[in-house]
Amino acid sequence: MQIKIIEGSTVRKGKQRVCAYCRVSTDAEEQENSLDNQIAYYKGFIQSNPDYEYAGVYSDFAISGYKEKRPGFQHLMEDARKGKMDLILTKSVSRFARNTAIVLKATRELKELNVGVFFELQNINTLSGEGELMLSIIAAFAQAESESGSMGAKMVYKRKYEAGIPVQYLERSFGYTKNEAGKFVPESTEAKWVKKIYKMAAEGYTAAAIKRILNQNGVLTVGGVKWIDSTVFRLIENEIYEGDYIMQKSYVNEERKQVKNRGEVNAWYITDDHQPIVSRELWQRAQDGLNQKREYLATGSIVEDFSEENYPYRNKIFCAECGQPLYHRIYSNGNRLCWDCSGVKRYGKKYCKGINVPDSVIREWNFDENIFIKVADRSKGVKQFSYTKESSWRRRNKQKEYITTAPPCTQDNYPYISKIHCAICGSKLTRHIQKGNKVIWICGGYKRKGKAFCEGVRVPDSVIRRFDITTDVYISERKDKHGKKHYGYSGKKPGRNTAGCQTD
Repeated sequence: MQIKIIEGSTVRKGKQRVCAYCRVSTDAEEQENSLDNQIAYYKGFIQSNPDYEYAGVYSDFAISGYKEKRPGFQHLMEDARKGKMDLILTKSVSRFARNTAIVLKATRELKELNVGVFFELQNINTLSGEGELMLSIIAAFAQAESESGSMGAKMVYKRKYEAGIPVQYLERSFGYTKNEAGKFVPESTEAKWVKKIYKMAAEGYTAAAIKRILNQNGVLTVGGVKWIDSTVFRLIENEIYEGDYIMQKSYVNEERKQVKNRGEVNAWYITDDHQPIVSRELWQRAQDGLNQKREYLATGSIVEDFSEENYPYRNKIFCAECGQPLYHRIYSNGNRLCWDCSGVKRYGKKYCKGINVPDSVIREWNFDENIFIKVADRSKGVKQFSYTKESSWRRRNKQKEYITTAPPCTQDNYPYISKIHCAICGSKLTRHIQKGNKVIWICGGYKRKGKAFCEGVRVPDSVIRRFDITTDVYISERKDKHGKKHYGYSGKKPGRNTAGCQTD
């Protein structure tokens, strides 16, 4: 008996679906024209070939090929995973990517999907036998060329820094503009607001109060958006407004990311670099005002294990607006503790405006029964707190209801409620209702103690219902290379998590 093997074919019958990828790394006008020309060329080239079916042209403008997270490139890969193409045309390896690892990772994934990449300049097709070897060599040269250019640019800036030649970016700063001579000078309207901001900070206004005043007056940031607390802090703490300048506050690391300089590279402080907007005296008074606020919030704040012994009031404090209990939150890298409204966290700001009470304030009060805390803002934004005992509060108020279609959190509705735990730290999972009444289960350790304690898991209730849970299980989640989440569980209790924390 003879057996004939009929081999499967991965070759698609009919026309090849062909697309192209183009990229330019700067936003210069000539580069923009170059990108338009490339797109027009590839579109015409593909459509004029009778063996090709046009599948589009993907492009990225003013983005370095060293980065993997390019919108056009990511869109290309997503469509390839959906089976929308058979061949990708691109000018050269360096246009596709300048990082060897990215080139090989992408082309190997595309090869698994039976999608080829043809690099015109190098005449390489990744589906050919020798394609990957040649590609590895050429990609390494492209990366080396890119790194050499980057090093050269860094040396130019370094020599300017060492020579004391300012490399300024004040055009990105609120309050400054360039005059006809090319020098940075205060912009009259914005400079007036800069002075007001510094005066308010010096007089004791909080960043939140300053932000509110700016937004009420229709003042926009240099980016054309509304102010938030952090933008106010950055402006007040910026030395440019007293006429000084720090060169190399940030730098580009080995991954080509702009990061804050925390002493990894040299920095240069230049005094009297340009025309100031505020006096040195006012600038310092504003810094003192901010520091006093930070000291006030941190004073008396004790961050310890969250037990009844350390925080005897932890289950006795509630929000006077909605009646929900307060939960603890840690700020300032673990140095400051506050108590926040859980109603806002669970149901959003439409349900309750919320409250944020420093732990030091509550420690000063003496009470045995439950209390409901309210807050009043002074004109400068300094918050003043008071409380009402539960018996008095309930005579005039009642806890707000949150209308949801999710069933009550009971053993009958969720028979696994006491059996599901986090696979990282071992904490029980707690129910959380998202917008749209979707129920998810979150690591209790992460929820109570934050990310420093545990990275946590977030599992949809619909997933847990598919598990046949009859005993304690420890649920984990992971993402695949396409970003899709997968869940699993085990009966084995974890030890220490990756953050080095003990299980509950």
